[in-house]
Amino acid sequence: MFRTISLLALGAALAQPALAQEAGGRPDGWSLGGLVAADTNPYIGQGSDVIPLPLFRYANGPFELSTNGLSYDVLDLGAFDVSVAARPRFSGLISTDGPELNGIDREVTGDVALELRYDLGRLYAGADIRQEFTGEHDGQEARFRFGLRQALGPVRLDWSAGAAWQSGDLSRYVWGVGSDEARVGRDAYDPGDVVVPFVGLRGVMPIGENWSILGTLRADFLPDAVTDSPIIEDDTLVSGGLGVEFRF
Repeated sequence: MFRTISLLALGAALAQPALAQEAGGRPDGWSLGGLVAADTNPYIGQGSDVIPLPLFRYANGPFELSTNGLSYDVLDLGAFDVSVAARPRFSGLISTDGPELNGIDREVTGDVALELRYDLGRLYAGADIRQEFTGEHDGQEARFRFGLRQALGPVRLDWSAGAAWQSGDLSRYVWGVGSDEARVGRDAYDPGDVVVPFVGLRGVMPIGENWSILGTLRADFLPDAVTDSPIIEDDTLVSGGLGVEFRF
């Protein structure tokens, strides 16, 4: 079975594993849970993905270890903080069973990141710069995000919008076709640097003292440089997830 490992749903779910981070900082302690993620698949000849995901998180002061890697706050000024992190990237083509993608294979890679966040309570802004360190493509990415928190009764919502700039090395690995992967009817293709805008919604609804229901919804809008690739057939990617979390 061919999978992108839920290019969007996984990223949206893991961006904040607890999906319950509140203004003023993240709580120390453990959280465990699970989420079922689904997304449309942008690659030619492929259907949608539905993937169960385990979620875990441990935080102790400036240190955090989670499904989304590990991070450490190097500067905390209240509303503004800076972290260094190591993050997995799950956007690779992990296996290729379909004939349209024969000869194309990718690996899950890792990034080292510098992450900045400015928090004003209901409003926040964030940015991070990433460099791949696992030796697969040596690409870079810069992400920018603006968000608004809103409460609807017991449900806490997090609306966001932003964009991700991807270097040519990264976009070629995620969206392109290498010269050694070209076939009759599938030319080599290099998208170059690209910018991918997105909008998203995350939410949490407490059920009892320690349990919460989690949800994500996101859409990414692929630019022409990506959709012109011979292995891409969609220009909008939609993803979502639903799960539960226990905090202790």
